[in-house]
Amino acid sequence: MGPSTRRTFLKQTATATPAGLSLSSVAAQRKTPAATIGALPWYRRTLRWGQTNITEIALTARTTTSTSRPSCARSSSATSPRGSPTTVGAGSTAAPSAIVATAGGSSATALARTSHASETAHTYLRLNPELRARVYGPHIGAEPPITSQRHEALRGFEETDLLPFGGVLDPLRVDATARVLMTFVPAFPIYPPETAWMREPKTDIPGLIVHSPARSGRIAFLPADCDRRFARDNLPDHGNLLANLVRWAANDTIPLSVEGAGLIDCHLYHQPGRLILHLVNLTSAGTWRQPVDELIPIGPLHIRVKLPADVNAKRARLLVAGKAVNAGTVAGWSCFEVKSILDHEVCVIS
Repeated sequence: MGPSTRRTFLKQTATATPAGLSLSSVAAQRKTPAATIGALPWYRRTLRWGQTNITEIALTARTTTSTSRPSCARSSSATSPRGSPTTVGAGSTAAPSAIVATAGGSSATALARTSHASETAHTYLRLNPELRARVYGPHIGAEPPITSQRHEALRGFEETDLLPFGGVLDPLRVDATARVLMTFVPAFPIYPPETAWMREPKTDIPGLIVHSPARSGRIAFLPADCDRRFARDNLPDHGNLLANLVRWAANDTIPLSVEGAGLIDCHLYHQPGRLILHLVNLTSAGTWRQPVDELIPIGPLHIRVKLPADVNAKRARLLVAGKAVNAGTVAGWSCFEVKSILDHEVCVIS
């Protein structure tokens, strides 16, 4: 066998198992006479080596994917070692309605699901359909064809096919009437960089399922707990995804729209003959962390409020600023502007 090259070394390490790695073999190589130094593999002939060629990694990945399957990647047709596979269908009465039909009920399954909540892994979610064939940039010629438009729950992610996740998912059986918008990409190494490539870039394990049964509203089932990840990691993509899902499920019935820079907590109340809107400015240098050591003013904010039948919006008063603002009415919505908010503002629309 000839001298090892970097490419053959990567192929060997990618398919090797931990049991096959022997320290004794490394020790034996250290005793090799100097006369045979020219026959040593490349990683023994150099003191330091840098970044591995990405194309070389990609070639290695394609040759080893079929033989090296991570333990966390499971086919949806197999029974999960963490518990019985969950069935997702349209004819069910279990929660969420018309989505989950059955779920594992054993204590082992309950413990496994509990452990999922504390796990963090280098995982991703793949968006469907994939749009990278039309995105500007390098292409390899194997991009999947674009067969349909993306669901509105994925609005804002038109230039990517992947979202970071960080959690763990189990297989589900999905009913044909439901639509899978995201699938799970199992964990893979992140260090050293020459090993950081997806061992299994695509699975059929669903991360987001939506369904619109006739006369039953809209349903979004998110097996991928992006809400927990958003609370933990504060990743804007997770927050935008959750907001998109709420807007889609509400079917354009949310009676409030606030547009402007900053992070704002909004509460809308209805009293006889008037609406009260409480805006709290959460923007700070340490957002999501307490205590707040500085108040950062934000604005202007463009506000639209859907008017109920008993409210005639002739004016809007800002109680904290102590002034009235002009409020116009367009197609049943009251529209006005708040110039600036330091800590909070109370808007009375009557």
